[in-house]
Amino acid sequence: MKKTWLLVAVAALLIVVAACGKEEENASDVDGNTSTPPALLTLETDANYDAAAKQLVVRVSMTNPNDVPVNVTFNSSQRFQLMVMNGETTVFDYGSEYMFTESIIEETWEAGETKVFDETFPLDLATGDYTADFVGLGQVEGAPEMAVTDQTRFTVEATEAPAEESSEEATEEAAEESGTETTEGPQTDGDFRDVTIKRNGTLIEVSGFTDVEEFEWSISDGHMVYAEGAAQASTGDFVFGALLDEEPTEGQSLFLELLPIGGDVTAFRIQ
Repeated sequence: MKKTWLLVAVAALLIVVAACGKEEENASDVDGNTSTPPALLTLETDANYDAAAKQLVVRVSMTNPNDVPVNVTFNSSQRFQLMVMNGETTVFDYGSEYMFTESIIEETWEAGETKVFDETFPLDLATGDYTADFVGLGQVEGAPEMAVTDQTRFTVEATEAPAEESSEEATEEAAEESGTETTEGPQTDGDFRDVTIKRNGTLIEVSGFTDVEEFEWSISDGHMVYAEGAAQASTGDFVFGALLDEEPTEGQSLFLELLPIGGDVTAFRIQ
């Protein structure tokens, strides 16, 4: 009788041990089957320099490599950062030299979707070898917060000096070749003098003179604001670039408004 009870107790003990082992195994399985976070956007870039037009043309392609749609967030209208280096010297910093709207942009990218961003930057580069360092600024919801980078190299070669021509003809010819639109001569109004406005797609460059040290600016069609920011003119002249959130329709009127701190608005026609 004692042996029978002993066998029963041993059997019960083995069953309890086996059950505990199974529970531990199942718990481990659960912990190991945590969901995998989505992958970051992939980045492909290209940069070419037109020495004749003195322009840097870049193309940035971002792709959602995931098999499902993902939510992508940009913290401003700047979709990527670009720095052009000549050896250890920075010759162009996209994020510092241009202004962007600070509104957060949230988008849903379909599985495998690719978006391409083409930009042209007026840039006077000396002969030599350069590197273009890109950083994608889109953050995928649920993905690790890591920077996606890419690097492209290009060479600027010496060009023959063109035949002499009048400055007006040279300006018109360069604008036609590059696709850049220039307003008819410098404009002067209010506190701002000799204001020159050049437009190349969604990129607008503004320069001029003023005695105002600091002012705000905006670009609109009279109803919708395409870009806005602030600029300084501590030495009497000012230069700034603006990147529009989207390209206006052909023939649509655009205006640049300059507002000195505590002053009156001055408007200039862009197109």
